[in-house]
This record gives sequence, structure tokens and C-alpha cells, in this order.
Amino acid sequence: MSLPETYKAIIGNEKGEISVKGFPLPQPSKNQVLVKVEFAPLNPTDFMKINGFYGKPADYGTALHGSEGSGVVVAVGNSLKYPFQVGDRVHIWAESWGQYVLTESDNLSHILQRDLSFEDAASHWINPATVYYMGVLADRGGHKAAIHTAGSSALGRMLIKYFKSKDIKLINIVRKEEFVEELEREGADYVLNSQAPDFEERLKEIVEKENATLAFDAIGGDFTNKILKAQPAESEALVYGTLAGFQVKNVDIQELFKGKRVGSLFMPTYAEQLKKKGEFEKFRDDVHNLLPTLLGSSVQKVFKIDDIKEAAAYWKENSSKGKILIKPN
Repeated sequence: MSLPETYKAIIGNEKGEISVKGFPLPQPSKNQVLVKVEFAPLNPTDFMKINGFYGKPADYGTALHGSEGSGVVVAVGNSLKYPFQVGDRVHIWAESWGQYVLTESDNLSHILQRDLSFEDAASHWINPATVYYMGVLADRGGHKAAIHTAGSSALGRMLIKYFKSKDIKLINIVRKEEFVEELEREGADYVLNSQAPDFEERLKEIVEKENATLAFDAIGGDFTNKILKAQPAESEALVYGTLAGFQVKNVDIQELFKGKRVGSLFMPTYAEQLKKKGEFEKFRDDVHNLLPTLLGSSVQKVFKIDDIKEAAAYWKENSSKGKILIKPN
């Protein structure tokens, strides 16, 4: 297979700005695989990484961004831990915002469903695994109803579908009235507009009716306490997002005295726990097996790699309407 000498990749800088840069095409060595990227989604975690939330990258000038995607193996090194071959169609678990990615064989997995398109296979982990993990937590705690504070997000819409399949009631919170009707048409059990004057009253009423003892909070700030106050004793609110900044504020200690707990949901930590137990591959396969159905992501728009700035601006305003993908090649 003839390969180019250079390739394009998206980079970031200390100001959180993104651009496209050319790099020499690397060659795989021990346990490395070179993949031609077909599609890569834009995720909130990608922009958080660029902005230094997970720690400053070693060199902002290198192709460090993107976190999942789909592609084709075009070259392999020696001593592979997993025996990939040229031509294999794979899910990517590495820096995917480039025309090619060189990564260890551990950071790939075969696309199990052979009829799954590269477009549909790109968003295979960030949202699907998080939603599946939310289901694990609900089952583990015996929860029959839950609250989700990012109801109109791509993850939120996936969670509605998945929890309905598990017969778990979901109280979805949005910030715009237009999303109330949208989510109700998609089959949501409950949808509340957090900007409505009677929001907290209605939330408490529905929470008591359904006994929603579990909450997934993507907002943080002061909002976590509003959720906690609406929940019954011995409930749990798990924070997994930073829409209101990087702090949870003003938690009422009286709520904690009722046995209520504020915790966190961070998928990478859970993945590491699974790996230590030898249970990660089963969890991964369970998630991937549901991609064609319950954990599939709808795609609303695809951008070329050179249009990454336009794509990022579009994502900022429209991320709740479905996945935005980069097509590098």
C-alpha cells in the first residue's frame, strides 16, 4: 500500500485555539499500528483537553487531540500485543484528529459489526460507554428512577433510549422550552425546563413520585445542590460534567446529614478499575455490541479537517442536536 510522506493533524495551543499542521508520516515499530482515520467526533472532553483541564500536554505543537474515531489499518509494526493486519476496520481509542494516527495495538479494537459504517463506528466510546456505565450504576444500586441534568445533549438522548429499555424512569432537565417537546417526542418520561419559575417545585414533586434516588449531573456549580435537595434521603448525585465551571458549590450540609451523597462519575477511572480486574474487554464488547441499536449516535454534520475552526464553532452552538464529525481524508 502506497502511503504519503506527510499528513495533516489538528493541534491546539495554550489559548485553546485550534489549527491544522502538517507532520511527517511515522512508521510503526514495536506493538504499534498506523491507522488511516475515516471519521472522528468532536467531544466536550476533547476541548477540555486542549484547554488543559486534564493537565497540559507535553507539547502543544504535536497532534495530541481527539479521543476516539474509526479507520483502517495501513501499516503494522512488530511484536503486536493484538494481531491487527493491514486492511482491518477498527475503532480508534487514541488521538484521532488527524489523517493518520500511530498508536499501540492496545488502543484499537475491531469493528465487531461488519455492516457498521465508519461514520457510525466513530463515536464508539465516550458517550456509549458513559451511558452504559450509568446503567451499571443504576442496576448496582437498585435504582428505579434517576435524574439527568443534560437531557438535550447527545449523551442525554442516548440515555433516554437506553434507560427506557431497562425500564428505569428518567427525569430529564433542559435549559430551553423547545427541548421539552423534542425529548417528549423521542419518548422521554419527564422533561423539565430549569429556567421555568416552578422548576424546583415540579422537580421535587416528580422525584418524590418516582423515588429518584440517583442523579447524573453534568452542570456542577450551585445546580448540584438543587438536585440533592429534591432527592429523598439516602440518595446519590454523581457529577460528571462542568457546564457551570469546575467546582460544586454551596452543598447544604443538612442534606448530607440525611444520608445523601455527592460523588463523581469519571469513565476513565472506571475503565482502569475494569482493566485491573480483567473485566475491561467484556465491558468494551458489551458497549460495542449495542452500537447499532441502543448506543448508536446520530450524526448531524460532517466537516473536512481543514474546516476544523468552523466545525468547532458549529459544535459549540449545536452539539445537542447530534454528533459533529471530522472526516480527515
